[in-house]
Amino acid sequence: MNFFAENLQVFKKVFLPLFALVVLSSNIDQYLNLHIENALRDPMGAQSEVYLFGFISLIFSVIFPVVLTCITLYALNTRIGWTASLSDFLAKHLNQVFIETLRSWGKSLLWSLLLILPGVWKYIQYSLVPFVVTSSQKYEEGHEDALKRSAQIVRRHWGQILFVLIFFHLVLPLLLTTLFDAYRLVWKTPVQSLTLSGLDTYLFIFSTHLLFNIFRSEVKNHESHV
Repeated sequence: MNFFAENLQVFKKVFLPLFALVVLSSNIDQYLNLHIENALRDPMGAQSEVYLFGFISLIFSVIFPVVLTCITLYALNTRIGWTASLSDFLAKHLNQVFIETLRSWGKSLLWSLLLILPGVWKYIQYSLVPFVVTSSQKYEEGHEDALKRSAQIVRRHWGQILFVLIFFHLVLPLLLTTLFDAYRLVWKTPVQSLTLSGLDTYLFIFSTHLLFNIFRSEVKNHESHV
C-alpha cells in the first residue's frame, strides 16, 4: 500500500478525536493569549495574571502535543500489527511518553542555557522520542534509551527529518497564522475556525506519518543487520 493510501486509513481512524483536541487546544491557546494581552495592557499592572496564564499555556503546550502524537501513533502502529484499542494504547504508553518528553525538554533547555543553537539541535534530535517509546520493542524491554535512540536516528536521517519539522511545524504554521489568525476563534468565526482546525489536524497526521516512516525504515534496517 502506498503512502497516501496508508495516510487515508490513518486519517479515517483517528481524525475525529484529533480534530476535537485540535479545536480545543487552539481555542484554549487563543483564549489564554487574549487574557495575557489584556493583562499586559492593564495600566494598573497585572503581572501575577501574566505569570498565571503563561504557566497554564506552558502546561497545555506540553499536554496537547503529546496526546495528539500518541493518538496518531496508535493509528500508525495498527498498520504494523497493534490490535488493541486506543484506550489500551494510551494506558500503556501515554505516561511514559510524558516522562521521556519532559526528559528531552529538560536536556534541550540545559543546552539552550549554554547556547541557543545547540539547544535547538538537541530539541530536533529528541523529536522521535514518542516514536521510540510507543514503537520500539527494545525500549519496551528496557534495552534502549529513548533519547539516545532518537538522537541516533535523527543523525542518520537529519536532512529528511529537518525538512519535515521545518516545513510542517514552522513554515506552514507561520503562514497559516499570518493569513488566518483572525479567524481562529470558534466563538467569533465558527466555520472558518473549524475549517482551519481540520487543516491543522490533517497536516499533523501527514507530518507524523512521514516521521513514522523514517523511524520504521531505520528500525527495519537495524534489525536486518542484527
